[in-house]
Amino acid sequence: MSRNPLNAWRPVVGVVAAAVALVSGCGVEPIQPPAFSPTTTSTTPPPTPVKYSPAGWKGCPEIERELGGDLPPPRPEDEQEGPGWSLRICPFQSDAALVVLSVQYWETTEDVTGVHPGAERAEEDFLGRGQAREEDSGSDLGSAARWKRDDTTGCTLEVLDENAVVSVAGSNPEDPAEGKTEQCRGPVRELAKRFYAAVQPQ
Repeated sequence: MSRNPLNAWRPVVGVVAAAVALVSGCGVEPIQPPAFSPTTTSTTPPPTPVKYSPAGWKGCPEIERELGGDLPPPRPEDEQEGPGWSLRICPFQSDAALVVLSVQYWETTEDVTGVHPGAERAEEDFLGRGQAREEDSGSDLGSAARWKRDDTTGCTLEVLDENAVVSVAGSNPEDPAEGKTEQCRGPVRELAKRFYAAVQPQ
């Protein structure tokens, strides 16, 4: 009895067919390439929020009410603005006294050189106001407080507080040489504490 040579290949073909069926039909899922969702990356950090802003500024009449009645009569409020900064001034004046309360604050800005936080801009201005300054250790306000040493008609205390410089100036026209004495600095320091508290953002 002759053998068909094709019969010798049938077991092999059967094994191959079983293997194909096992891979394709027995629950083996094909491998899918991982899916990546597109993401946006930026090398520029988000702007740092600032403590002081023009939107939170209290008007001079409101500040006067919070400070009490021991100020000279109010003068017109003054407002000044520049690129990324604002200045608010509340003057009070009588024949015997002049008091000027002010807050200058800087916004965080961005240009081709990068992001410039408002706090850094305020510190640069505070330190750049000249070396004629004397540290004040009695007010405990902000991160730094200094007296202007070149005052000849009164005394001025400047306080650096994050992105703002809070200033209080007081003088007595009847005694213009008292600026470097505690007789002038004491009342101005106490007024600065109250003014500082009054302008804190809510």
